[in-house]
Amino acid sequence: LETWGGLLGPLALGGVYGLAFCPTLFWLFFGLLLPLALASPLGFLLPGVFALGTGLPLGLLLLLFARLGRGQALKGMRHLGSALLRGAGGVFVVLGILDTVLYWNL
Repeated sequence: LETWGGLLGPLALGGVYGLAFCPTLFWLFFGLLLPLALASPLGFLLPGVFALGTGLPLGLLLLLFARLGRGQALKGMRHLGSALLRGAGGVFVVLGILDTVLYWNL
């Protein structure tokens, strides 16, 4: 991609990464968002909102690494991941009980 130069090189590289690593986001953007954007009066804002929504978590993660340092950030994420797993487990238990009660009419 060095021969492409200018602004076209990074655009092509981003497109290749998008197709290679994010096929779901590709279909969400081109299959759902762009037709919706073309049909909506304020649709021109939707691609920007989509870009912010997909890029913001990565940006926040990079800021976390830059601010705390890699070791401290990973330690914090390990603690957060453990809490999220416990929370998700609790949600699944509650949903399982709710599903059982509703299915069996208890």
